[in-house]
Amino acid sequence: MSSPTLDRVLDAVFRVDGNYAIKFISEPGQRWLGSPLGQEMPRNFLALLHPADAGSFTDACKKQPDDFSCDVRLIKSGGECWVNVRAYRLGVLDQYVLCVIDISRWRVDDAAYRHAAEHDDLTGLANRAFFKKMVEAQLHAGNPTFCIALLDLDGFKKVNDTYGHAMGDAVLVETSKRLTRIVASDDVLGRLGGDEFVLLLAGQDAATAQAVAKNALLAIARPYDTAPHNAYLGVSIGIAQFPDHGVDYSTLLKNADTAMYHSKNAGKNRVSIFAVDDVSVDFSLKAAIHNGIQEGEFYLEFQPQYDVQRKLIGAEALMRWNSRNFGRVAPDKFIPIVEESGLMPFLGTWALRYACHQLKKFHQKMPDFVMSVNVSPVQFGGDGFDAHVLAAITEAGVDPTTVILEITESTLMRSQEKTERALALLRERGIRFSIDDFGTGFSSLAYLTRLPVSSIKIDKAFVRAIENERSASSTDKKLVTAMINLAHSIDLKVVAEGVENELQFEFLKQSGCNLIQGYLLGRPMSADAISGLLDQQMGVVA
Repeated sequence: MSSPTLDRVLDAVFRVDGNYAIKFISEPGQRWLGSPLGQEMPRNFLALLHPADAGSFTDACKKQPDDFSCDVRLIKSGGECWVNVRAYRLGVLDQYVLCVIDISRWRVDDAAYRHAAEHDDLTGLANRAFFKKMVEAQLHAGNPTFCIALLDLDGFKKVNDTYGHAMGDAVLVETSKRLTRIVASDDVLGRLGGDEFVLLLAGQDAATAQAVAKNALLAIARPYDTAPHNAYLGVSIGIAQFPDHGVDYSTLLKNADTAMYHSKNAGKNRVSIFAVDDVSVDFSLKAAIHNGIQEGEFYLEFQPQYDVQRKLIGAEALMRWNSRNFGRVAPDKFIPIVEESGLMPFLGTWALRYACHQLKKFHQKMPDFVMSVNVSPVQFGGDGFDAHVLAAITEAGVDPTTVILEITESTLMRSQEKTERALALLRERGIRFSIDDFGTGFSSLAYLTRLPVSSIKIDKAFVRAIENERSASSTDKKLVTAMINLAHSIDLKVVAEGVENELQFEFLKQSGCNLIQGYLLGRPMSADAISGLLDQQMGVVA
């Protein structure tokens, strides 16, 4: 049946009948299977095959009954191996001769080659080419929706420049591990190059993708002990959804990139979802902003702030724009463009002056009423910022201790020496500072204790996590409680924003939160509406 020549080429030769019952195995085949010569042979060839591959073998036989070839896994005493089976039909006997060659090594080498071609050398994540292939597979499968999230590390260049590329590579590897832990098994995480990562979220819309992206913010915010002095990084994230934001790979990736740069321009370390009009409106918005400044289209609204006894104690000034051409434009649309166009120092100074003049009027009803004003990182980093602040307060004639400037955590990290100097100078005059969106950026206990900060504002994402008793995990509540306890331990007050229901309010009250802000107690409103609330409150007190 076999020959010396065949025995040198083949690992085994079988002869089987039409039901694959084994009638003969060559002597080299018996040794290869691990069966001593003379021992009873296996009864059926299918019993030797991996259960998942037996069907492939029989299908190949039915499609080409005279001769066929297929690759299957075979189980033998040495374990599982890949083999190529070449089958020839013996028509007279209605039997088959099966020529078997062990191709395990070739399969392993081929798999290793494919993996190297499709994955990033440093992190082991999907590379650009393989990620594109996975997205296109989603497109061809006809799935109703999925999302692409583009992630770019904030502060990585500084790590690379300060500690060298070896340390930078260690940070990238650690980043890949952190991101891998937060994604689902059917999602695809890739690295496009440099410090840019990308995520395919199968079957998810932009809202659910945003929740995953916020977990990425928290994962990256933890200190990196792979770098000296525990380096702190952030990540700016942009999300594009199929088919709303594109129907092909290139468009989806480009729009996710556009959304990511909106996150960068808005102060970094945040998540942005692509808006269909982002690209087309940007240029016309720039022109409209210039006209809007000249035409007086910008104005302020004020969101009331209450203590836990529900007494109105202050308000946050919020910039608004009602464009003649576009109508009411959301702040997250126009503020990045204002910053990019270099107009923020002008508009920011105007907003501060307007808020201080309005504060003077509120003081006529309530002398200790407090006004919080947001300060853009671009504005804070400009020359003469402290002088502009003092000039606005002096011009309005208000008590500096009733003015609170809200700054983001990313602002604290930009130019630390310059930041500390400006904060100290203004704090000497009585002006207070609050860290906005606390918990989503880079703050550490060292910064909180060294800088003249008087309060923190817990980001609404953390408040939303304790939305109701059933959906809130104990971890969510412990995290909020820990923030409050941390702040109180270093004599800082705590403001919670985004409070929308009584359950949130009661939890924050019981946890020791000082001030509450959100739709439950008051939406952003006009100065006259705030005055009306003060009148009602003073009337009740009287």
